[in-house]
Amino acid sequence: MPVPPEKRFKSDEIKISLADENDMDRIADGLYTCFPEVWWAKMEPPEQRPPEFITRRNRLAARLRPSFKIKEMNWIKATLTSNNLIIGIAGWMGPGNSIIGNIWRRSAIEYYGFKEQEGWTDEDIEEMWTGVSDAWDAQFSRDDEIRKKVLGDEPHWYLGPLMTWPEYQGRGVGRLLLDWCFERADRETPPTTCYLESAPTARAVYLKAGFVPIPVELGEHALVRRGPPKKENSG
Repeated sequence: MPVPPEKRFKSDEIKISLADENDMDRIADGLYTCFPEVWWAKMEPPEQRPPEFITRRNRLAARLRPSFKIKEMNWIKATLTSNNLIIGIAGWMGPGNSIIGNIWRRSAIEYYGFKEQEGWTDEDIEEMWTGVSDAWDAQFSRDDEIRKKVLGDEPHWYLGPLMTWPEYQGRGVGRLLLDWCFERADRETPPTTCYLESAPTARAVYLKAGFVPIPVELGEHALVRRGPPKKENSG
């Protein structure tokens, strides 16, 4: 449902800007907070988790932190101007990056040379991936195969993730994080394609923003946006 104007943050209450490596712990916290436990239970089974949450958080942050050095990767944050608290995050991978360079997959370590770049040992890598099930790479690999079938080598923006902390949802934060990319995608001729995978509960938000489902025979969760929604004739 559209956000009523009276519920939206005022323009001077929220700031949209690029995040940096110092924000990674907050981003990792948000992923655990904003994504449902049923999803995490598949990706990080409870019986494989360490006793302290901060260990899980630090492992996830360690896996993702090198992505800040990828020039096409844009971590966008929404912060409250009153206290600089991050309340929303979007991860936009820009055009020019290969589909196989998905930062969420373990293969990103070799693809980007993270091990050498960060000075990781084999033990470091095993530690940061401890507790993660095979379902993690299997899911992201399947999603990437579908994206390849839909887009081929077409340049595109890829969204993953988009999240707003629960207590700030329903106030237009997600749309601002989408608009950051749309402003850049739509200034091109033709507009650059945007692509994402969506949970059923979030589909309406993306459809309102101009995304359309891919053919159902290719997949059930992916959406594509090729330019702003066409305005309907009122006559």
